[in-house]
Amino acid sequence: MKKIFSMFLLFFSYFSASTAKADEDIPRVIKLSPEKITQHNVDLPLNQFRSLEILAEKNVSSHQVPRPYIMPDTADLAELFGSDINANGIRDDYERMLLKSYQRSEYVAMGILAAERWDKLLRLLHSQEEIKTSFQALELFNDNIAINQCYYSLQKVDKSLISPVLNYFNNDQLLDAKYQAELLLLDIIGNNQANFTFHQKPCERFADFSKSVKKGKLAAL
Repeated sequence: MKKIFSMFLLFFSYFSASTAKADEDIPRVIKLSPEKITQHNVDLPLNQFRSLEILAEKNVSSHQVPRPYIMPDTADLAELFGSDINANGIRDDYERMLLKSYQRSEYVAMGILAAERWDKLLRLLHSQEEIKTSFQALELFNDNIAINQCYYSLQKVDKSLISPVLNYFNNDQLLDAKYQAELLLLDIIGNNQANFTFHQKPCERFADFSKSVKKGKLAAL
């Protein structure tokens, strides 16, 4: 049962990410007033103002894109999170990808909020200090399901949107760590696996995630 759910999450992550990856060689900047995605537009979980607040609080700016960094193949478990030269709590290669791939501040902010849940998942391999109860484990598992569901639903409207999940888990070591962490979550959840939740409005979870981010001053992007 554990393997089935874990393999489902991994498959869903791959599927929602799409087969195309963002072109990191083409520099882009976040537009304050980007064009509408379609004639109907996409109903995003964060508005532009809240997204800019999140980017300001996290010190994320297209004027200070972290320099390129490639995680060595020999990296051990302690180095799973990679380099964070600007010390804002976001892995540099992932932060760089968000800024270069997404023109909408809302998408960048969503990528940051999703990464916080993925960070939390990987930290399980070091310590279970944050996830001690089956309720906490179930909440994190359901959050990861909601993230995948949200990107999948948005991709149905915005055909150009690429989920950042495979840019976060961007090598075999990270993918294996994700799998092992999900198995550990399932062990903690135990008999509560019947309470897995497939949200009717999964993108609303991003709005909930954003409530935990402190409000900061807006910075010029």
